[in-house]
Amino acid sequence: MLGIPALMIDKNKAVGDNWRKRYSQLVLHDPVWYDHMPYIPFPDTWPIFTPKDKLGDWFESYAKSLELNVWTQAELVKSSWDEKAKVWTVEIKRIRPDGQSETRTLSPKHLIIATGHSGKAYMPSIPGMDSFKGDVICHSGDFPGAQESGKGKKAVVIGACNSSMDICQDYVEKGYDVTMVQRSSTFVISSQSSLKVALGVLYEEVSPPVEDSDIFVWGMPSPVLKSLQVDITTIAGQLDKEILNGLEKAGFKVDTGPSGAGIFGKYLQRGGGYYIDVGGSGLIIDGKVKVKHGQEVEQILPTGLKLADGTVLEADEVVFATGYDNMRTTAKSILGQELPDKVGDIWGWDEEGEMRTIWTNSGHPGLWFHGGNLAMCRYYSRLVALQILVKVKGLEHA
Repeated sequence: MLGIPALMIDKNKAVGDNWRKRYSQLVLHDPVWYDHMPYIPFPDTWPIFTPKDKLGDWFESYAKSLELNVWTQAELVKSSWDEKAKVWTVEIKRIRPDGQSETRTLSPKHLIIATGHSGKAYMPSIPGMDSFKGDVICHSGDFPGAQESGKGKKAVVIGACNSSMDICQDYVEKGYDVTMVQRSSTFVISSQSSLKVALGVLYEEVSPPVEDSDIFVWGMPSPVLKSLQVDITTIAGQLDKEILNGLEKAGFKVDTGPSGAGIFGKYLQRGGGYYIDVGGSGLIIDGKVKVKHGQEVEQILPTGLKLADGTVLEADEVVFATGYDNMRTTAKSILGQELPDKVGDIWGWDEEGEMRTIWTNSGHPGLWFHGGNLAMCRYYSRLVALQILVKVKGLEHA
């Protein structure tokens, strides 16, 4: 939209497949009014919480409607930076629309890693992994969905945030005996409190234009935003008192986020560690999902797993909802080279209260990192584009 030619490459066969391929229970936990895309907002008839396949279809139609330059079934296989010419040389291998394979060499001045703010799936290496005789052992990102008839089967899910809760809910609905292993505490907020307290007024059915709300939120200095989130978290905690007390009674440990700043604090600092409750809490409170807190998995057994305290959990299926590494790991695999030391960890607040490395100067010329939830991508994509425009036009010192 700023007049700079841009090409997006995607490994998948179609735009949106990154969402379509995920577990069947996946639905956005943020409301539609918070998730609007730039230039083309969701229709008024859109559901409040978007199912994954519907979102994938929307992304595909969005790219077509805006005539974005996209190569699917494409992968960056080689890259190098010319410090003197200030330009990248990248080789992209792709399958053309006619089905033929080709490798193209391009010379962009700027390269943007927009693979999500997390890196590779974190799958811990645990003794005995190869010995497991059950049906499924995988990371949550590869979870195929619970079998339609799970009666008589046992599932163990390692982790206690959004993905884990969704997967446990899927298992319960299919009749499995389910145990969640919660290694550390989780921030929990009900969907209702998220709608009315955390996002209410600014992002709801009747609210200011989303661009105005974005400026109100992201125009605040980080300390002010944190302070406001502490107040919001306190109010939400009072409204959710029954749920939170029920979880604690069931052995599930909750917290209030970094410095009491709740879900915004957790997301901006860690990129995880929270759950927006859409039914999973009730399953724990009612005993339909059993909880084992504060334990690491010590060993995988042929028919289950052993925890650090010696507890043995039988399992036909084991899912590791253990999150993802820092975004640097993805960048290394994409670029095929070690990142310079000046490109530090990505995401989380730095000592000045700004987000580290993402949406700004990465420390390496011509290299940018972009990611976050839909709301952050909507706002910060424009700022990243403006920074690149300044450099392309040679206006840095104007």
